[in-house]
Amino acid sequence: MRVTSFMHHFLLRHCDADAIICDLTLGNGNDALFCLQHFKHVYAFDIQPIAIVRSKLKCENYSNKDFYCLDHAELDTVLKDPVDVVLMNNGYLPNYETNIITELDSSIKALDKSISILKDNGYLCVTLYRKHEGGIEEFDGIMSFLNQNKKLRNVQSYTYENDDLAPVLIIFQKIDEGS
Repeated sequence: MRVTSFMHHFLLRHCDADAIICDLTLGNGNDALFCLQHFKHVYAFDIQPIAIVRSKLKCENYSNKDFYCLDHAELDTVLKDPVDVVLMNNGYLPNYETNIITELDSSIKALDKSISILKDNGYLCVTLYRKHEGGIEEFDGIMSFLNQNKKLRNVQSYTYENDDLAPVLIIFQKIDEGS
């Protein structure tokens, strides 16, 4: 099973139809389309205009969305309300320029800000790709940041067997600060 399919099945099992989703890396809009079909609203970010264009076309039949051509580290400039789920797929935009990649510093800022807007008991789903240049360093840095965060607990991970550089999906849940 692909890591994205695993994540989609997880979301269907753990979120209700009223869930608000924040997609930090819109890409080609595949996760956004899935979430638009099953959940209340999707807020999505990407720094590449082509990603916004492709995703708007793919998701044109759905109005429950806001797509921003903006660095995900600046999500707090437009997104003020709490969300139930935050998604992040690191790496590069498939079928486009592979030299434009997510950057560790920006990704950690985005994750830190997104944890602040994530509802208690909400989910943070991060897919890390390691085969591209800089991918292993980004994987190590993000894993270190997330594993040290006291507001999160690791609930699930998934990767392919027999491939040391396969994508890794890690799912964290925000700890309920009221308990």
